[in-house]
Amino acid sequence: MNFTKLPQLVDRRGKLKSKGTYSKSTKTITHRVWHHSLTKKNLAGSDAARFADYHVNTLGWPGVGYTFIIEPKNLINTPNGKRARIVYANDIDRRTYHVGNSNQFSLGICVAGDYRYDTMDEATLASIADLHTALVKDGIGKYDKAHNEMPGYSWKACCQYNYRDAFDWKGSKTPSEPAPAPAVYIIQEGDTLWSIAHKDGTDGVQVEDLINANPGIDPTKLKIGQKINFGNAKEVIVQPDKKEDNETSERGDESIRSIQKTLNSRYNAGLIVDGFNGTKTKFALIKGLQTELNKQFNKKLVVDGKWGTKTKAAIVTVQKGAKGNLTWILQAALYLEGFNPGSLDSIFGKDTESALSKFQKAKKITADKKAGKATFTKLFAE
Repeated sequence: MNFTKLPQLVDRRGKLKSKGTYSKSTKTITHRVWHHSLTKKNLAGSDAARFADYHVNTLGWPGVGYTFIIEPKNLINTPNGKRARIVYANDIDRRTYHVGNSNQFSLGICVAGDYRYDTMDEATLASIADLHTALVKDGIGKYDKAHNEMPGYSWKACCQYNYRDAFDWKGSKTPSEPAPAPAVYIIQEGDTLWSIAHKDGTDGVQVEDLINANPGIDPTKLKIGQKINFGNAKEVIVQPDKKEDNETSERGDESIRSIQKTLNSRYNAGLIVDGFNGTKTKFALIKGLQTELNKQFNKKLVVDGKWGTKTKAAIVTVQKGAKGNLTWILQAALYLEGFNPGSLDSIFGKDTESALSKFQKAKKITADKKAGKATFTKLFAE
C-alpha cells in the first residue's frame, strides 16, 4: 500500500483506547469522508489518543471513529518538507462509526482542528494531499465528501476546511455550508446523543436539550431508524477570529468563558479564555476540586488535575441546599457535559438538582439527585 510508505504516517492500530472491535465492512469503500474534530488544533486534546478516549468513554463506540487522523500540532520533517503527522488508527476494511448509515462504504479521515476558526497551515494541507494521492493510487475510494455532504448530516458544521484545495479537485472549490438543524432527526449507525449534540452539534444544542425534547428517551438505547426531536438549540456567540491563539478570544460559549475565567482567578489555572470545552478546562476543574477538598476537608490530595483513586476516595457528597465552591465546580462540570444547571451561582437549587438528575439517568447511575463518588467519577473520569 502506498499510504503505509508515507514518512509522516505512524501506525497506531491496536494501540489507542478501545472497548471491543469494529466489524469488517461488507461493501467496497467508495467514499473518502473528510472531518474536523471541532477542537482547536493546537490544544493538548487535539490528537488521535484523545479522540479515541472521547469516542470510547463518552460516545460508547468500540474505538476511535476514523481510519486516519491528521494532527497539525505534531510536525514531522520529511524529505519533502514539514508534514503534519498522520495516525493510522483502524484497518482500512473496518466499518468505523463516523457517517452513520454510510459507514459500510466510507473511509473516515479527520483533520484535528476547529476550522470554523482555525486556519489550515501548509504542513497540514501537504499531508492531506499526500494521503489523498496515496489512497487514489491504492484504489481506496472513488469520491471525496465532507461530513456534511453525506446523507442525513447536512446540518453538521463539519468539515469547514477546504480539503479541495489540497488536491486536484474537479468540482466546486466552495465547501457546503451547514444547513439549519432539523426539527426531527433519524438515528443512524453509531449515533448517540453526545455525538449528535454538544461539541459535535450545530448552534450549540446540548444533550440536555435533546433529552428535554424527547421525554422518556433512553440515551443509551437509541436504535437505527428511531426518530427524535432535535430540541431547542442554545445560543452560541460566534465572532470572527481576530486574535492570536495565546490571547483571549471573543467567541465560543459565554458560560464556558465564564467557567474558564473563574478557574483562572480562583485557582490560577492559566487557561486561554476561548469559550471552548477542552481537556485543559477539565483538568483545571479537577485541580479546583482537589484544592477545595484539601482546604475544606483537609484531604491532603496532590493537586495535579488527575482523577485517581485517592481523589475519588476523598469525594464528599454535594446535595440540594449546599453553597460554595464545591457546588460551583459541580455546576461547571455538569454544564461542560451538556446538562445546564441554570445560573453558575454556587447554590445547589432546583435547576442544579434537575440537571444532576438528568445526567445521572443518562449515565445510568442512581438518580438520587446527590453528587457523590459515582457522579463525580462519571463527570471527571470519562
